[in-house]
Amino acid sequence: MKKIKSTLLIILATLACVCIAAGCGVRGPEAGAPTATADVVIEEPTEAATERTTTMEPEITDTLPATEQPTPAPTATPTPAPTATTTPAPTATPTPAPTEQLTPAPTAVPTATPAPTSVPTANPTATPAPTQRPTATPAPTDGPVNGVYTTKNGIKYTVAGELGAEGSTFTLKKDLVLTFESGSLAGSNNRFELKYSSGKPLTVDLKYIRSGKEVTDQFFLEAGTDMTFGGLVSSYLQNGRAAELKSLTVSTVKGVSTTFTLGEISASLVPVYNSQLYYIENSRFKVGVQLSWGGGLNYIEDKNTPVSGLTNLVNRHDTGRLIQQSYYGTRGNKDYTPGSFNGSNWSYNPVQGGDQYGNVSRLIDVRVTDNSVYINAQPQDWSLNGQITPSYMENTYTLTGEYVRVDNRFVDFSGWEHPYSHQELPAFYTVSYLDNFTWYNGSNGWTGAPLTSRADLNFWGDARYAEDCRFYVKEGNQETWCSWTSSKDDFGIGLYVPNVDMLYAGKFSYNGSKSAMDSATNYVAPLMTLKMTSFVPIEYSYLITTGSVAEIRATFTANKDFADNASLHKNYQSMRVAALDYTNLDFSGQAALKALGNALNAEVSYNASRKAMRLKVANAYDPQVPLKYSESPEPLYAENYRTLEICYMIPEANQKDSYACDLFLCTGSKTAPDGSERTRVSLVKDGEWHTAAVDLASLSFWSGRINLIRFDFFDACADGDIMYVKSIALK
Repeated sequence: MKKIKSTLLIILATLACVCIAAGCGVRGPEAGAPTATADVVIEEPTEAATERTTTMEPEITDTLPATEQPTPAPTATPTPAPTATTTPAPTATPTPAPTEQLTPAPTAVPTATPAPTSVPTANPTATPAPTQRPTATPAPTDGPVNGVYTTKNGIKYTVAGELGAEGSTFTLKKDLVLTFESGSLAGSNNRFELKYSSGKPLTVDLKYIRSGKEVTDQFFLEAGTDMTFGGLVSSYLQNGRAAELKSLTVSTVKGVSTTFTLGEISASLVPVYNSQLYYIENSRFKVGVQLSWGGGLNYIEDKNTPVSGLTNLVNRHDTGRLIQQSYYGTRGNKDYTPGSFNGSNWSYNPVQGGDQYGNVSRLIDVRVTDNSVYINAQPQDWSLNGQITPSYMENTYTLTGEYVRVDNRFVDFSGWEHPYSHQELPAFYTVSYLDNFTWYNGSNGWTGAPLTSRADLNFWGDARYAEDCRFYVKEGNQETWCSWTSSKDDFGIGLYVPNVDMLYAGKFSYNGSKSAMDSATNYVAPLMTLKMTSFVPIEYSYLITTGSVAEIRATFTANKDFADNASLHKNYQSMRVAALDYTNLDFSGQAALKALGNALNAEVSYNASRKAMRLKVANAYDPQVPLKYSESPEPLYAENYRTLEICYMIPEANQKDSYACDLFLCTGSKTAPDGSERTRVSLVKDGEWHTAAVDLASLSFWSGRINLIRFDFFDACADGDIMYVKSIALK
């Protein structure tokens, strides 16, 4: 989520929670069969759930997730966005995009060079597949003649470093070098294309000649049969060109042996498009893509706008705004040490636009048709200074007369284990002028039932307002669109992402500005709890349209079945693993019950209909359940966590009017509670889901290794009272 500059640090220091993690978050359960205990049972659905909520809270809650943190206004004379090789000073704020009057026309295409690779025609009714999927195993090319191999398109090459070969299929582990015959891939070019097959994910170092010198660019290849990959030279946006492709050095990402077949390789010269505001447009929409910021959407205009002076509806104040992809992963491992942001430890956080220092993401590929743009980008890691991530983000933007369709694809090549996190699908920022947030808050979607609107939303990153910015999708509701419109003109922009669990929305520094460069902004992110799984794609699609609230709803209703994003839920289930992440105990699955010790005066069960832990008071005297943090696979230390978040619901049928819970904290040398180190938090009883944020950082005794937290879930209660808990997360 949006980035905040140093002038907001004092405010952020007071935050007790922030909800996103795709925008953010690291804690996630990894499910497996629960360990049965005498006081833990599995409860079949006996109560009709009224809401479906996300299964956990975001990675970092005392600061904002990387793509949801607004920043103060830029200095009086903003500098142009840096190129992919520029590293701004660490203390500088993210460099704002240039003004919107830049010429969108591409540079002239040289005529004496090979024709650009053809671009598949976009199909607005089906999700494009930018990376060609496997079809059938290609027949290997003929074996070597005097040690020289030949690709199917006639390029000759020699090989060194293979562990074995069968025909033109090589066994490799690292440094398989394919050297092309001199002159076979000569001629001015800026894009290459491979057709290949590989049993494992690969890194490829492409060596070529530029300005008389050898240059090497690295790329990632997915595993698969009959695959196609296209990439641009690293200096593409600066009109850089290769004079000749010399060699490929191929290695497996994880250092294990595999097979590799090079079917074809070709090079071409493609247009160099405007890197700041490359436009595609039709009779209704004008859409801008910022190639220098990883291809994020930075401009959407409805040419029929009824509002004078309102052109671009997207806030593009810095690399963290835009409409873009952002994901959250590990908080650190033996190979990766994350940075910090606004005084807090951060997670691995690929952000399409760039990092907090203004370093921009790398453009891997771009392809253009009459009504679409395809982007492949390698994002920066938000908290680190100029650290490109081992991941790719693909976007296909397609225009129709009714909407803009966006198809997203993300693949992480790190090989690391990541926890579950709230992911922004996508991060979506608008100009401040669009002050009215509207969504459908019922259970009977697509029937024209009344909508809910809020013009009084505050900054989502402020702990005082964060819970008020969360809008959970009711059980069974499929009408998951939302809009930001002007309360003065009833005109604005809408976003429809099928099959999500929550909408998270708010305003930062509202001033009603129509400027896309203003620091003030409005934000929304449809959320789902997912984790990156290395080498496994995350894919989803969404629609954007404009108009009045009624017109936006009508467009989405007419096109509600354009995509269902069911793969998100399939991935959610398939990515679950046996080990628990104790930083985010996710009780939407049964596995997290293994983190509990023996309950006292309470019955603990799993409620399948609500997908939550059910705590029932058996004896009204001090009901409690211990959380055994000492059993975490990795030791957890209090200094790394400032807040505890409890996602809970208290039924209205409970017998008391108000409730509070006590938390007994056992850290350092303390392994059992004695009453001297505890804190209390008030709870809300209204039958709705809430997130209670407990400030831990202000407690003098919160230090050392976390051993146990005793959760006395009701301070004063009656026999039979119930609490449902979705998650308990350390932030």
